[in-house]
Amino acid sequence: MRTPTATGVDCEARLAFHLFAASDSEEAGAARDVLRRAGVAYVDLRPPGVDTPGDDVLVGTAGPSALVDIVTALRHLFRNGIAVRLAGPADVVVRSDSRIEHGQVVIRAPGHDVLAGDAAALRAALDGPLAPGAPDPAPLPYPPSVLLDDHQSAELAAEATRLARVFTDPDFVRGLDPTGALLDDPEKLADVSSRPRALLDLLLLAHGFSRTDGGDHRVRDPRLPGPDEVRRVAATVEVFVQPSTDPESRVLVRSLADGRQGFVIGLPPHTAELMANVSWALPALFAVPGTATFGAADPACRAPDHDPAWDDIDATVASYLRSWRPPRATAPLPFQPLIPQAMPQDESRYGPGDPYLVFDACTLFLIARELTPILQGRYDGAEPPLAPFTAGLPREVRLETQADCAAYVHTMNALILGAGENGFFVPDFDNIRRHFHSGRPGRLGRTRQREERARHDAKVVLACVNRTTEAVLSHYAVVDMFAALARARRDGALARRLEAIGDRREAVCRYMLWVKEHALPEAWGLRTRVVGEEDGWERARKYVRHVQRHLVPTLVGPSG
Repeated sequence: MRTPTATGVDCEARLAFHLFAASDSEEAGAARDVLRRAGVAYVDLRPPGVDTPGDDVLVGTAGPSALVDIVTALRHLFRNGIAVRLAGPADVVVRSDSRIEHGQVVIRAPGHDVLAGDAAALRAALDGPLAPGAPDPAPLPYPPSVLLDDHQSAELAAEATRLARVFTDPDFVRGLDPTGALLDDPEKLADVSSRPRALLDLLLLAHGFSRTDGGDHRVRDPRLPGPDEVRRVAATVEVFVQPSTDPESRVLVRSLADGRQGFVIGLPPHTAELMANVSWALPALFAVPGTATFGAADPACRAPDHDPAWDDIDATVASYLRSWRPPRATAPLPFQPLIPQAMPQDESRYGPGDPYLVFDACTLFLIARELTPILQGRYDGAEPPLAPFTAGLPREVRLETQADCAAYVHTMNALILGAGENGFFVPDFDNIRRHFHSGRPGRLGRTRQREERARHDAKVVLACVNRTTEAVLSHYAVVDMFAALARARRDGALARRLEAIGDRREAVCRYMLWVKEHALPEAWGLRTRVVGEEDGWERARKYVRHVQRHLVPTLVGPSG
């Protein structure tokens, strides 16, 4: 194995690279050591000092010869084979790929893969299919902020589009778009992130106008962050959709031209979609066994205590789990969603059959979970006090549990704020306290108007609270499902990260019950907890265990 050197690098054209290395194994250390010995400067996009999910992403520039030496050295140091591809016209992506045999390097060229048997073949690829093309427009297109456009950083927003391309799994994208247009058209790629970008605005505005103790339970007079803080954060945070089946969301950091630190949140669409389907099915899962049905399916994966209502849910869950990490150069199998992809004709916004509310709640929670540490200043070295309800857990688990709980509240507030038909929705909670009741409305004009307004506001608020709670429950359900699948496929590192998230479920559920029983009635005058609610949650948990024990094994062959 040749030792990489920097010899001759300065006389060659420089290639931008994004090198992915598993942070919880020896890969990241090996990658850093190889880059250092090659004399190649790099930056790590993972936030420093905080344990965040996903790979280290090492970014820099190198000449073709140095890049060939780096990949050649890493092929024997990474636990899997290495995939090399061009993302856009100029970014070379190098990452370990479990679908490639250890020691092999595969060039992922448009429409086909090429095995690079030696350094000469890799160099030929860098001069051929991986050679940089015409430069991107400057800046790259990006989804504009609708509510905070004056404070959006065009530099960071364009970087989000670039990262969407870098994080793309070509097989996943070709399954969604066989024409390949999404891979080649940055406008279309940016458009994929437009809804999450609008939801990020809602989260920021809801944060600005919701009193907060900043994570410190000892605070007796919560502060209002206000518009100045919203503007400051809006200029340093972006979001993009990761076009892949990767189940983990993530935060990446980028230094901006003015010296500030920018944050880019990567959203996993596969997870968000499966969350929405599980959330949609939760009322059936909450029901007493035998009282709710979706239909019938193949009984091959039935357990002795199998509820018939699980059958169609099984088919949907299996379609998403089966599509995780599709075999290389093959398109994922089509999904079988339960949730309608458009508003049913006989449904109305914020009614029980509104699918858009479910999609938004799930996406908001995933974004809010990554936004919370940014708002708390944890990536800048700050640390919120440890809340009493997390006592007994390890310190890092307590911090992550508190972030989950804060994301629950952020999501709820943002979902309510965005419920206005022609602007923001601000419920009149004083009116709800006085005039919301289950009896017939009064006959007097003004009293009747107030009661109707209270009913409308309460209906929207309750719908948002319920869908937020279901989004959190579906998040833990989906995480546990992917953890079981990762373990069955012998990806222990991913399984451990996902299992650590699932381990926080019990503490977060206790917090949600407390909020519903005590905090919301006091603050809003609404009873949001239902008698026996936690029993339904446990029945849904029973379904997750069924997926782990009986459904996942049917999706994995004997060799894993």
